[in-house]
Amino acid sequence: MNDLTIARAIHIVSVVIWMGGVTFVTLVLIPTLRRTSFRVDQLAIFNAIENRFANIARVMVLLAGISGFYMIYKLNAWNRFTEIQYFWMHAMVFVWALFFLALFIVEPFFLKDHGKMVKNGHNITNLQKTQIVHAIILLLSLVTIIASVLGAHGFFY
Repeated sequence: MNDLTIARAIHIVSVVIWMGGVTFVTLVLIPTLRRTSFRVDQLAIFNAIENRFANIARVMVLLAGISGFYMIYKLNAWNRFTEIQYFWMHAMVFVWALFFLALFIVEPFFLKDHGKMVKNGHNITNLQKTQIVHAIILLLSLVTIIASVLGAHGFFY
C-alpha cells in the first residue's frame, strides 16, 4: 500500500498547487489588473504571469492525471465509474480533462496570438471575459474538490 499512499500524496499536492494557482489568477491577479492604473499594460502583465504559471499547471495536471489513473488501476476501481454514488470521480475526470484540453490544446494552438494583441494596443475587454471564464472553472473545480473529499470518505454511500 505504500505506492498508493505515495500516489495519493502526489495527487493531492499536484491538485493543491494547480488549484492554488487558478485561485490566485482568478481572485487576485485578474481583479488587480482590471484596475484603471493597469489598463495600458494589463494584457502584457497577465500573459507574463499566467504563462509562467501555465508551465507549472501543465506539470501539475499531468501529475494529477497520472497519479489518479494509477490509483484507479491499482485499486481496480474501474467499476466505480458505473455507480452513481461515485459521481465525484466523474467530476474529477471532467475537470481534469477540461484543464488538460485548455493547457495542452486550446492555449498553445488557439490562443497563441494573445501576445500580438498587446502590440496592437488592445486589451482583452479589460480582462472581463477572462475573469468570467476563470471564475466559472474555479467554482466548478472547488465544487468538485468538495464532492471528491466527501465521496472519498464515504459521505455518498
